[in-house]
Amino acid sequence: MSRTLSCLFVALTIVAGCSRQTTVAVSSAKQVGAFRIAVQNRPARPSVGENRLTITLLDAASKPVTGAALGVEVVMEAMGTMPRMLSRGKVKEMGAGVYEAEYSLAMAGEWDVLLSVRTTGVGEATATWRLSTSTSELAFLAGTPPAGVDSGPAEAGADTVAGGDIPGFGPVLIDASRLQAIGVRTAVVAARPLKATIRAAGKVAYDETRRAEVSLKFAGWVRSVHVDYTGRVVRNGEPLISVYSPELLAAQQEFLGALKGDGAAVDLAGAARQRLRLWDIAPETIDAIAASGKPLEAVPIVAPISGVVIEKNVVQGSSFQAGQVLYKLAPIHPVWVLASVYQYELSLVRPGMTATIETPFLPERTRTGRVSTVNPYLDPSTRTGEVRVTVPNARGELKPGMFVDVTLERELGSRIAIPASAVLYEGDSRIVFVDAGDGRLVPRRVALGPKAGDDYAVDSGLAPGEVIVVSGNFLVAAESRLRAPALNP
Repeated sequence: MSRTLSCLFVALTIVAGCSRQTTVAVSSAKQVGAFRIAVQNRPARPSVGENRLTITLLDAASKPVTGAALGVEVVMEAMGTMPRMLSRGKVKEMGAGVYEAEYSLAMAGEWDVLLSVRTTGVGEATATWRLSTSTSELAFLAGTPPAGVDSGPAEAGADTVAGGDIPGFGPVLIDASRLQAIGVRTAVVAARPLKATIRAAGKVAYDETRRAEVSLKFAGWVRSVHVDYTGRVVRNGEPLISVYSPELLAAQQEFLGALKGDGAAVDLAGAARQRLRLWDIAPETIDAIAASGKPLEAVPIVAPISGVVIEKNVVQGSSFQAGQVLYKLAPIHPVWVLASVYQYELSLVRPGMTATIETPFLPERTRTGRVSTVNPYLDPSTRTGEVRVTVPNARGELKPGMFVDVTLERELGSRIAIPASAVLYEGDSRIVFVDAGDGRLVPRRVALGPKAGDDYAVDSGLAPGEVIVVSGNFLVAAESRLRAPALNP
């Protein structure tokens, strides 16, 4: 008997202890949708590293809610160059209406606790608290308002309002003080001059339209080689090799014989000179033959363009056939820069555009060129289009095969512009939240034009003077989804 009384006393003590703990939690509970929710941190003052949240979940009658699906995210928004930080809590149900979420803080500062609740019997709700490593108090920021309550300056955070026709999104109503507390910022839509900037990787290449091959129209032998290695820079008209050819020697003799004839032989002399020119003998060499009156056994073959030797197929004494390629030459001024531009930016590129070539590893760090061609096809492996930029290279500093950075700019004129941070992506739709006044935020589809820096041009959906959400819209979107008719018939 005494043992039974002792066990009963211990059980009552435990229940009393649990009851006292729940009472403390309920005293700070917030009415969120159909729930009463209290959140406490363990330790009371959060610290960098591991922490725990104790969440007490009750229904409208203050009865514990069990079996709920809770989602906990602890977020610090991006600031300057610091990226957005997120810690997802690991939630466990500890007892009747009591849940615990383990999370970690990467750094000291203020963090937002985003809580979502979903149950089969009671319903759904979202709420936001603010915690700080400098204080032991959690500040309630916003939450789904109680059923049947409009909105007020107290703890109501959102409610449905008229407007909005986007499946999965519903218009919401958030008190102005709550908007400021949860970090939602708005801006006025305006039209202004925009400039699209396209950045691409580029590679220096030879100008293919000015390349040349040296091949002769007769057979013969190489007597001497004047340009004797690949990579040698040559000038137009500079001797490359000297050749001997019986056919060429006979043509020279025919030319000299015609020059010694009477007036009737003038036409023959002209025809003989033309024959030598068609065999790519330089006019200066033909004039030297005529002046000396003697044929040349070793006739010089000169470079047809200025550039660099990229292929050499002869040595001294080698024979060659008519049509055989002896040299390949390519110009180095100007050169091409082949830029790989992503397909969504190709529509902004036009021939004739000015391009800036950045070469920080050279004494001349930047130089300008001009777009000459936009290829009409894409590289299937990278889904990029090749844009050809012609760039002056008088000093030869740009060498084929060198990688450079290419910047193209396109004036878009005066366009309605909104920050990229204001846009939400929902499948093929682009959505912004428009401030309709008195805290009413209505989702609206927009058609976006090109991106200009951190902004988008707007083709349709917004008018100058309207006010849109530009920061913190993920919180608004979460509530909008929850209040959408598709989720709350």
